[in-house]
Amino acid sequence: MRPDDPDLGPATITVGCANFESVARDKAATIEKLQQWIADAGRRGCDLVVFPELALNTWGHCAECADTHGPCAWHRDQAELADGPAFRAVLEAAAAHGVHVIYGFEEADETGSGAIYNSANVVAPDRLVGTYRKLHLGIPLETDRFTPGDALPVFTTDLGPIGIQICYDFYMGPELSRVLAMKGARLLVNPTGRSNLPRAREHLEQVTNVRAHENLVAAVSANRVGTSHGPPEWAGGSVIAVPEYPGFPVTLARAGTGEELITAALDFAAIARWYDLLPWREWRAGPQRPITDLVADELAAP
Repeated sequence: MRPDDPDLGPATITVGCANFESVARDKAATIEKLQQWIADAGRRGCDLVVFPELALNTWGHCAECADTHGPCAWHRDQAELADGPAFRAVLEAAAAHGVHVIYGFEEADETGSGAIYNSANVVAPDRLVGTYRKLHLGIPLETDRFTPGDALPVFTTDLGPIGIQICYDFYMGPELSRVLAMKGARLLVNPTGRSNLPRAREHLEQVTNVRAHENLVAAVSANRVGTSHGPPEWAGGSVIAVPEYPGFPVTLARAGTGEELITAALDFAAIARWYDLLPWREWRAGPQRPITDLVADELAAP
């Protein structure tokens, strides 16, 4: 299916991507701040605004989690169900300003097991569309606290089908992006917490561009900023990228090192011009199906 198919959603949407610093150890203040940014995104004409990994929460090393190799009492208390109070506050802002919102948060397991997930909610102005749980957890910082997810969904929204990968999922999991695109996603979203390693912002931009071009979809990465949570310093550099026919991918907007909301219009009809030349999804499902099966078998091999 082409990304400009009218059955998928509007041909153009405006996306906002947040360089965002949550308020350390104060989720209530962070939620209030998030609501203000959603309002700003609405005033700037955004149909969707994307916030970073664990945007609602304090993110960094926790000695208690490390000592027990599991979530400490404070982190379990911070975690919420996907449709909990934080979601309702975000939904209120989304509804007031007519904006879809994707944000990272610590999700409590609905069974009451005490497990928590590094998750991202997809919120429409009238509902919770769904929740993605990060698959590739960093070892040991994240595996000491979080349980990995077990699904790779594409979310059906009024803006079109959206696939989510969180941070390491996106950087080191190109097969995840490919699967999401093959399942119909026309926008890949990466809520990330990228620390300020050498050339971190350059790498974030490069990978976002590559994921866009190799799958002929739009791609956005929203990163954390600041030092208020203690080490590490977050790199910022949020970016919005698309493949631009007939050339290579282009960065439509990029952020710096401080708090900032960048925006860009995504034109799916323009992206779809690539499909006149390279209808790769149809090829992979049809004449190239044996290659698709070979790749799947190779990934499944020991």
